[in-house]
Amino acid sequence: MANTSKKAVKKLALKSLKMNRAKNSVLTFSVILTTVLFSSLFTIVGSLLSEFRASSMGQYNYIDMTAALVCAAALAIFIFSGYLIISNVFNLNIISDMKEYGLLKSIGTTGKQIKNMVKVRAKRICFVALPIGLAIGWAVGGWLLPMIGKFINTVGVNKGHVHMSIWIILFTIVFVYFTVSISSKKPCRMASKISPVDATRFTGGLKKNGKPKRRTLLVVLSLTLPLIVLNSAHTITNSFSTEAYAEDYVVSDFCVQDELLDNAGASEKNVNAVEGSFLAEASKQEGVEKIGNLYLNHGEHVFSPEVWSEIEDYFYSDEIVKMQIESFYTDEGYSVNDYLKDIHGKRTMEGNTYGIGELVADKLEDVQTMDGTTSIDWGKFNSGNFVLAERWQFANDGFLNIVSPGDKIEIEGHEYTVYALVDIPMEIEYPVYAPIECNFILPEDEYLSVYGKCSPMRTLIDVEDDKESSFEEWISCYTKSSSLSYTSKQSVTEDNKSFGELFAVAGFVVAVILGIIGIMNFANTMIASIISRAREFAMLEAVGMTAKQQKRQLIKEGLRYFIYTSFLSVIISSIVNVTAVKLFVNNLPMFSWKFSLTSLAVCLPLILVIIVIIPTATYKRLRKRSVVERLRTE
Repeated sequence: MANTSKKAVKKLALKSLKMNRAKNSVLTFSVILTTVLFSSLFTIVGSLLSEFRASSMGQYNYIDMTAALVCAAALAIFIFSGYLIISNVFNLNIISDMKEYGLLKSIGTTGKQIKNMVKVRAKRICFVALPIGLAIGWAVGGWLLPMIGKFINTVGVNKGHVHMSIWIILFTIVFVYFTVSISSKKPCRMASKISPVDATRFTGGLKKNGKPKRRTLLVVLSLTLPLIVLNSAHTITNSFSTEAYAEDYVVSDFCVQDELLDNAGASEKNVNAVEGSFLAEASKQEGVEKIGNLYLNHGEHVFSPEVWSEIEDYFYSDEIVKMQIESFYTDEGYSVNDYLKDIHGKRTMEGNTYGIGELVADKLEDVQTMDGTTSIDWGKFNSGNFVLAERWQFANDGFLNIVSPGDKIEIEGHEYTVYALVDIPMEIEYPVYAPIECNFILPEDEYLSVYGKCSPMRTLIDVEDDKESSFEEWISCYTKSSSLSYTSKQSVTEDNKSFGELFAVAGFVVAVILGIIGIMNFANTMIASIISRAREFAMLEAVGMTAKQQKRQLIKEGLRYFIYTSFLSVIISSIVNVTAVKLFVNNLPMFSWKFSLTSLAVCLPLILVIIVIIPTATYKRLRKRSVVERLRTE
């Protein structure tokens, strides 16, 4: 037998597969689950990268590093999760099959041949599991992709579309096979090295009394972790306050613009999309109170020597501005001083010129006028002699003034006085920013006289409260047949609901994955304990201990895990809830943090049922062998 051929080894492996269908079903399920993880991840990442390549050909584009790091972290977690799942099941198979391997060794089968048997079993299982897992993974990836693409700036005009390629399939197959290979290495080594005598006494890392060696903490933690993740995800989802956020987010009842204007993946943006035909139709709708337009022109502003001197003394001398220049405008051999020398002679700054109507002027923020007031006098501003200047923002709450109220500036050969410093709400300003830019704002009529007749970039519309629903129906129907899109309180609320769903789905998926790992860890420990104590249970039964008493004893052991898990999950979930989750929630404007342990109240009873069922079912199967047969087990 020592010289058994590869063909004979293959036959032994196939025979082992047939004899252990139940155990192989669990192992196949583990490989399918791992394939689903990798397939869904690669489908999402591959599709986003395909969109990036398609949208960036000959155009400026970028990939959000946050998205890249999230994908890398997800890949690492999935690989580790897949390894734990498969490794646990392989270990369980080895514990229950170790006597069989010992018998094979006793008749001359070498360790190498046994190792090959385990490898053949793993390959056969992969052959069955991979197609099923790939199909399910593509479906899951296609389901999650639209939600992820909507909220991650990974660019791409056609977000949410699945782009399949042979590379995604190959990467998935390679990663799954790699995971199965590394997961089966330790069990293969154990099976090939153990002697026939040791195989009959193998306990799988248990003490003589059948209790696990240093595994109680691991099992409890693996059961606790998914509960913490699920409770955190539920708390985040439950903390959404979409209606209140929509009230603060929207600048007006409705804002209309080109559908690609706010898409980070569209490098060419239409800033003259709101045509007169739409404006005419909108003004006819019942309940419309005000309509205000926002125009845009991008270029360079030329400053007089006097104003430029002030800009250099105040603005360009600031260390924050110099750091910005160093980050974006300099390279090896070209310093900040070189940059400042170059612009000193030009006296120009890149920036936008906006044109606004009265409704838009009412929406401007942090107004500081030359008269000392905090609101725009539309009559004075609309005289054609004045311009507004937007403050330069370098951080969330950090601003610097480039010019000051009262300064004289020039736009397209026309001289204007800076009437006020203002901030344009982020929701309506042009969504492309230069590292350093100077933006000015003209009243609508003056803007059109300077730049000629053109269509607005955005149009704001205020509607009577009781007519908002009917107007939303009209504008939704209108924009579906055009290149326009709109935002409203209702649309923002719906988007935020999708954002909440993304957290709920992601948290649920991760919790399920970790939960399966935890349950398999518990099952692995309990089944291995029962198998190794088969003779002990037979002896107790022979001296009068009933099956009911033995099951009660095993259930008590399982309840110990449940008590530890319940205690830890409540304590750690509460700590995470009031620290990390609360901090995360408070940094997002659409959230209002609410403490919750509801998911634990729902899930812990389910964990209890599983913890009772596993040892009971295992013991029931063990008792199918007679007492005499179990007493003969060494």
